[in-house]
Amino acid sequence: MPSDSIDPVVPPAAWRASSIHSSYVRIAFALAEKMGLHIDAPAPTQARLMPFLDILPLLDALDVKREPQLGAVLGDLVPAAAHGALGYAVVSSATIGQAMQTVARFASMRNRLFSYAFSTNDKEIVLSLKPSFEMGGYRRFVEIGTAVSVFKMIQSLAGADAASKMRFDANWSAAHSFPCPIEIRYSRGISALCVPADVANAPTLTADAKLYAMACQNCTEELAILDGSLAARLRAIMPDETNAWLTLIDAAQRMGLSRRTLIRKLEAEGLSYQGLLDEAKSEMACWYLRNTLLPLSQIAGHLGFLDDSNFSRSFRRWRHTTPLTYRKTRGAVAEEPQIQVGN
Repeated sequence: MPSDSIDPVVPPAAWRASSIHSSYVRIAFALAEKMGLHIDAPAPTQARLMPFLDILPLLDALDVKREPQLGAVLGDLVPAAAHGALGYAVVSSATIGQAMQTVARFASMRNRLFSYAFSTNDKEIVLSLKPSFEMGGYRRFVEIGTAVSVFKMIQSLAGADAASKMRFDANWSAAHSFPCPIEIRYSRGISALCVPADVANAPTLTADAKLYAMACQNCTEELAILDGSLAARLRAIMPDETNAWLTLIDAAQRMGLSRRTLIRKLEAEGLSYQGLLDEAKSEMACWYLRNTLLPLSQIAGHLGFLDDSNFSRSFRRWRHTTPLTYRKTRGAVAEEPQIQVGN
């Protein structure tokens, strides 16, 4: 099982892969604004899967490492519609069990921070989730928020009486407890929603076979688009496995495309290679400034700049402030152990 420690100076590659849908991130931004917090990043406007690295400024502003219970608040704010076609498939499922199986089948279209598993026996049906990669001190908040948002959608199908018979096994300890209408058992090996077989097999009030079939088809098509997204594949190699920043021509070769074809395909997704590169370098720069004490010249080198003056000019364009000012006002290095140089 993933641990809570993140060691290398370069964020894990998994943090740069597309993994969480912007609809959930926008809801988290609304929560932060309601709390009167300043977020050092704009709320996403494009509907897409975002890298975990992109949402770290938001998570830091919410101080989720110290207040992981906020995950329950966030999860409760997520309406079924925020889950897109997955939400429609769930609410139109014939039974609770089918809804749970549907989540396990299609959850990756909205949230790839976790992997889901569906299992059944004579007594109960279980929907469990495991982190897909290490998230350090952010894990508890993200896991609580994910569990609450998804499982409350399933519980709402059952009605109060049936929902009261469900049980939730929480991976985290009772120190991070929160109000919940069903029984919670803490400090379990894995987080899971456990539903008695008779409840899971009972018909739902919102069952709609035609809508369910249509929603599942939409989910299948959306997954195919996401998995084939050129932008998502490019973001995963910014930087690549050697921590190098590829030129447009190099990236096209990695994708098995010509330069012109890569440009054309990105334009069809409403993006450009330079825009993706700037976005990735901006987030990586913020990571270094918040989590390390590396000098600017070394950060510039990690980001592929020839010197720190070029880096500083680019950073001002990205963030409308200087790297030193950003580090002074938003750096977290004084609060937590320093990230060790590695990889």
